[in-house]
Amino acid sequence: MVSVNRSTLERKLTTITSALRSKSNLPLLGANVSGQLSFWQDSYMPIWDGIDSEGKDEFTFSVDSSLLRNIVNGFKTEYIDISINTKKAMVIKSDQSKITVPYLAGPYDEIPDKPLMQVSCTVERDFLRALMKSKDFVSKTYENMGLTYTYLGNKDEKFFISGAGSMYQYAISIPFSGETLPAIIMPPEYAAVVGRLFSNTNLQVGLSERQQILMSDGPTLIATRTVNETYPNIVYEMADADGELLFVANKQKLLESLRLAVQTTKDDVVGLSSRTDELSGVAGLDVYIPNAVIEAELFVEVDVVKDFSCTYFSLPFLIKCISTFEDDMIYVERLNQFNGAFRIGTGTEEITVLQPIRYD
Repeated sequence: MVSVNRSTLERKLTTITSALRSKSNLPLLGANVSGQLSFWQDSYMPIWDGIDSEGKDEFTFSVDSSLLRNIVNGFKTEYIDISINTKKAMVIKSDQSKITVPYLAGPYDEIPDKPLMQVSCTVERDFLRALMKSKDFVSKTYENMGLTYTYLGNKDEKFFISGAGSMYQYAISIPFSGETLPAIIMPPEYAAVVGRLFSNTNLQVGLSERQQILMSDGPTLIATRTVNETYPNIVYEMADADGELLFVANKQKLLESLRLAVQTTKDDVVGLSSRTDELSGVAGLDVYIPNAVIEAELFVEVDVVKDFSCTYFSLPFLIKCISTFEDDMIYVERLNQFNGAFRIGTGTEEITVLQPIRYD
């Protein structure tokens, strides 16, 4: 029998099960050796992980990870005791209570060796935040298959992370130390999971001999396949293009007006145009709602740098492109060479781009 911290095990199991496809029936393999309870979850994103244990028993196990998580979550003591019975089932004990988790057979009998990184670099947690944001911008349609994935490229000796659809783009440059990786196209599910999986400040990113994407913070490692698709170079071009600054706005005030607009229309279209009144000193944006179902006149004060006529956008996409930033102030530029797209940023290397639907 060994003892482990219950909440630590629960947190690990919760993240692992979130990486599984809903119909997965692959077991969680584990072993307790030399004060370490190690486990491996096979899936399309296999995960190696582990936690410290107290006790000298050595054993292996194979169980349903979701069932194990639910049982560990049900107990509320700080520590739980784990042992394996003669039927290879896992016995979990908390104070005077115990539950037996049945053995689940699978295609493997023991934990495979972790894949080794053939080329790697080190990043900080802002890399994970960028991946999490990028997966929300990947295309939901299949006109360009490359855009249904998250892109990890290189630009000015930094990672260039992008998620994009036909109408919008998210992009950011993130520094790294170590070797330069080739461009990687990864499943957006992988980008989502790694942000929840890792808790340490520094993270190692690399490629295996089989061209798997690997990320590790020491005890935890997750792998997934690279994707053999072509990612459009236009994502670099829109990030680098010279823009014409139109206005500077308080992000929250602009979002408040746009969310009010959502309540007035069923068309999901909104128009923005500048308004400057030199006599009154009022400057800002008129927010137009075509085909409004209730009467509304919306205006938000901004610092208008250059007047522009009414430009219409997808309202949900515009809200997404603005709300992704943490900073209070946003800078909005027009990219005349890209159909007048609006490029939104905060003065850093993080941007979003949104294509207009039409102009007045």
